[in-house]
Amino acid sequence: MRFVYLFVILWMICCLADPVIAKRSHKSAAVSKPRAITSQPAVYGIGQLANQLNYLVSENSSTADIGVYVKSMKFGDQLYARNINQPLTPASTLKVLTAEAALIFLKPEYRFSTQLLTDAKSVKNGVLQGNLYVVLSGDPSLTYNDLVDLMMNLRTQQIQAVAGNVYIDNTAYDQSFYGPGWEWKDKSYCYAAPISASIINHNCLPFKVLPSKVPGQTAQVETSPKFFYPTIKNYVVTKASRTRACSVHLSPSLSSGLEIDGCMPKGSTWGVSYVVTDVPEYNRALFKSVLKQLSVRVYGTVTFGTAPENPSLIGMHASKPLSELISEMLKKSDNVIAGALFKKLGQLYTRHPGSWENGSLAVSQILSRHAGLNTSGLRILDGSGLSSYNLATPAQMMQVLDYAYHHPSSGDAFIAALPIAGVDGTLKHRMGNIARKVRAKTGTISGVVSLAGYVVTADKEVLAFVIMINGSKGFTWKYKEMEDNIATALTRYKRMG
Repeated sequence: MRFVYLFVILWMICCLADPVIAKRSHKSAAVSKPRAITSQPAVYGIGQLANQLNYLVSENSSTADIGVYVKSMKFGDQLYARNINQPLTPASTLKVLTAEAALIFLKPEYRFSTQLLTDAKSVKNGVLQGNLYVVLSGDPSLTYNDLVDLMMNLRTQQIQAVAGNVYIDNTAYDQSFYGPGWEWKDKSYCYAAPISASIINHNCLPFKVLPSKVPGQTAQVETSPKFFYPTIKNYVVTKASRTRACSVHLSPSLSSGLEIDGCMPKGSTWGVSYVVTDVPEYNRALFKSVLKQLSVRVYGTVTFGTAPENPSLIGMHASKPLSELISEMLKKSDNVIAGALFKKLGQLYTRHPGSWENGSLAVSQILSRHAGLNTSGLRILDGSGLSSYNLATPAQMMQVLDYAYHHPSSGDAFIAALPIAGVDGTLKHRMGNIARKVRAKTGTISGVVSLAGYVVTADKEVLAFVIMINGSKGFTWKYKEMEDNIATALTRYKRMG
């Protein structure tokens, strides 16, 4: 019954939902690589499959360490195994482990909660007679507008002033914002934004820089009402349209506002994203601004502190359910969601502030106890796969895929969240020749390419597969081509007899 049920998910929904796409996939196959595979009608039996995969792997084995594991989800037999017990850097396929552990432990319906609390016993003449607490939970989907809506509860309850202080409680997670082994250059990009209890708009602020009409004058900065921006000090100068050696620079500190300087040529518009590295200062500025907008006076200060036990609830914001957050995380390979879930698991599993260390402990032990994961040699440092120091074996990845497939309480949400070949997510522009026949998580960092998920064969049999490649930096395109070719071969596999 389990096979029939998931076959409906992986085949009828994915392969038969759009006959137009199916026709396009045949047309795509005629022109896509590899020609040797697409010209074959089928790959018969384990022997022929092994020969085909050995050939594909051998073309890249001189430049990389390669692990490949293929297993039937219907019969449970091993169809192909190469270096399946060799620890390799998984890159973003590590999110497979984070996602399944979160779905097992937190359940698909779990929601992050951001709360507005008080220790006051009363409100007199519009003045809250005590302190106000904004308790941040590490919700990776929290936005500036969500916080404005939350703070609007003050006006709804006729609170016009706070007699005490406004405390920002960011103690859900520790203060180590960057994962172990993250490269310094990554930290200036939004995909590696800080993972703290306060994640507002992914801790990333996009804006546009537009040149003046007259060279020599200051450029213009265009912001969005969907984000809170600290005071922006703009020193970008417009140059002649033919100027090439121009760039803009952002100050990392917010102590005196966000400073942007440099130059840009006339006639161009640049999109710029600022990663909020000074999270506490950004939080303080944001809540001061929101309180001012709402005309709520604070007699004390806006600072940081822990909410007391048994406070009164003024308002609450709940995130979308975990199943939807997991979908965004896997489809887009979102590192911020992965990092937040990693620390949330650590926090709730150990009952201490979420950290990289207890997140690692939580994911390992949850999967060990529930999925029977052999954790020997497993090194999970950040939950997202950004760190090149993460290590996992193809066999360990397969254990999690196997468990997810056969346990619908967590696995159905997990499988539904995986990118679909030729359709969406990080596989939208890959494997168009076998569109909708593969659901898998991708992984790519410098010198590392990986792919792990499920494929439907020519016999309509569901296989789980893991491909992990640790090789040379300049061969990423070639390694991805090998992955696509292996997946194509698996879709053409037929059992003998």
